[in-house]
Amino acid sequence: MYFDISKINIPSFNFSKIKMPNINIYEPEFPKSWNPSSIRQNHSVLILGNGFDIDLGLQTTYKAFFENEKYWPFKKDIKYEEGSLPFFLNECLGAVGTWYDLEEALANYAGCSTNEGHIDEEQHKKTKKEFSILCNALEEYLKNQEGAFIKKMQDNHHAKRMKPSHYVLSCFLKKDIRSIYTFNYTNVRRIARQLILGFDDSYTHIHGSLDNSNIILGTGDQRDIKDDYFNFYKSASPHYESTNLVEDLNSADEVYIFGHSLGLNDHDYFSEFFKMASKSVHKPFAPGKVKVRIFTYDDKSEIAIKKQLMNLTEKHLIGLYAHCDFKILKTSNEYQDEWMFHDGVL
Repeated sequence: MYFDISKINIPSFNFSKIKMPNINIYEPEFPKSWNPSSIRQNHSVLILGNGFDIDLGLQTTYKAFFENEKYWPFKKDIKYEEGSLPFFLNECLGAVGTWYDLEEALANYAGCSTNEGHIDEEQHKKTKKEFSILCNALEEYLKNQEGAFIKKMQDNHHAKRMKPSHYVLSCFLKKDIRSIYTFNYTNVRRIARQLILGFDDSYTHIHGSLDNSNIILGTGDQRDIKDDYFNFYKSASPHYESTNLVEDLNSADEVYIFGHSLGLNDHDYFSEFFKMASKSVHKPFAPGKVKVRIFTYDDKSEIAIKKQLMNLTEKHLIGLYAHCDFKILKTSNEYQDEWMFHDGVL
């Protein structure tokens, strides 16, 4: 038995007679020039090296420290034991035409051929003490220099004229989302306030600070030094702390590096960023190119920076120019007019 469905009487219903209420759907009006990506605020990172303090007028070069008879701990008129740390540094840093890179000298001493084999326990303790004396002397010297700078700025109004370091910092403090890292030991906030800048930002010391008496001097992890001098590694210092520098670099939309040589002893911090940035894998889904600005003193230092970048990019420096908005800007007087107070540079 089955039903003939065609014989079932189903009442018809006219949906067209149903009155629907008027509903106004809100459609926001945006300016014709509006771009959805403009909602996203850029993250900017500023990295300060010794050239920042030097540009402001602080005598913070290793050369100045070495030549200061009051603070350099290993007196040049004393004959130290050949092969000892004081002997090596006085010979190395006193050489004609030297680069005066104290950390490079330490790396060379800890790995040089004059220290063949292991040193005995007594010599190890002696070298460790000499290294500690060196760090303490550098700290006292830099405290003196920072204090002298603050006093000079307070006493001399003309000392506050706009310099590249001052200009770059003042521009950076206008950025939306910003992070500041300093490889210097000096107090960035105290210095900035002497420049009449409203500086309330937090910032991070990579290698300790004078205020906390925990400065870190030494070599990078990639340097090949003998086990006897393990304490020469920066990361071996009991003061060494974790930071977000590498992560912030890798997520940044804008990177500004002022007065940092990008030297071998600090490659660990920069290699990942520059390697990715030069191969177009840095933030591949972010709108626009990553802006990278490196501030260095003159033609000679620009070449030195490019040599370091050639290593950091695995011999693909041209990739930085291709995949980033990349510029090296020189801060000596003859070059300042080329970029200072120009729109779009920073």
